Amino acid sequence: MTANVLEFALMRTAEGKKVALVTVTSIVGSSPATPGQMMAVLADGTTSGTVGGGASEHKIMTGAIEAMKNGDNVFSLFIDHAETGMTCGGSMEVFGNILGNKPGLCIFGGGHISQCLAKIADQVGFSISVIEDRAEYSGHFNFANYILCKTDEYDNYTPNIQGDYAVICTRGHSTDMDALRYCMKKNFKYIGMIGSKKKVAEIFSSLLDEGIEHSAFDKVYAPVGLDIANTSPEEIAIAIFAEILLIKNNGNMQHKRLS
Repeated sequence: MTANVLEFALMRTAEGKKVALVTVTSIVGSSPATPGQMMAVLADGTTSGTVGGGASEHKIMTGAIEAMKNGDNVFSLFIDHAETGMTCGGSMEVFGNILGNKPGLCIFGGGHISQCLAKIADQVGFSISVIEDRAEYSGHFNFANYILCKTDEYDNYTPNIQGDYAVICTRGHSTDMDALRYCMKKNFKYIGMIGSKKKVAEIFSSLLDEGIEHSAFDKVYAPVGLDIANTSPEEIAIAIFAEILLIKNNGNMQHKRLS
């Protein structure tokens, strides 16, 4: 059982997902769990293994999901089985490690800018997912989670399209709008979309006409990137990633040089 849980956790982190690896560290009195039992929990509630089952396990699962949302690296919980409605009367303590707890970047599109951006993010230590409907681009992203799907299939791949930051640079106006529509429904901290000011304004207007609330645009940065680049894919990618770091680290636009 333990080997299966660890294999599950390893596979999911390789896909760029966060995993809470929970271990029972001690029990007092009668308990459905035993010390050393393990359970892996994903942010969407998917689990592998068990720490005793029942209402107590559900409470642990909820605590694990909350820890992942908070960005915690570790957590611990004391569970009184009586408080969860179980009749065994004992208690247990669990300790959790959050695996794969590094910032996640989802890139919609696999073109030149995406390729440069993914390489930069990988060097910095981001977990990267690339969402693209062209299989021939996958070879440029051997270090990333490459999700092959069309824009109308995004909802089918939601468990795999997870991250803190999203950048949209697909091959066209309509596919960019499809990706933006999808991303605005999700819990990204930052959504960047490439394009001219005219194109961005047209897409925003269309989405507003569809009924999307104005407040949903607050986390959208479009046209994407800081105003520091020329027109090369490499410099555009640097400008985009600089904007992501600005948001991630709550930075500012001031120089650090001595006056």
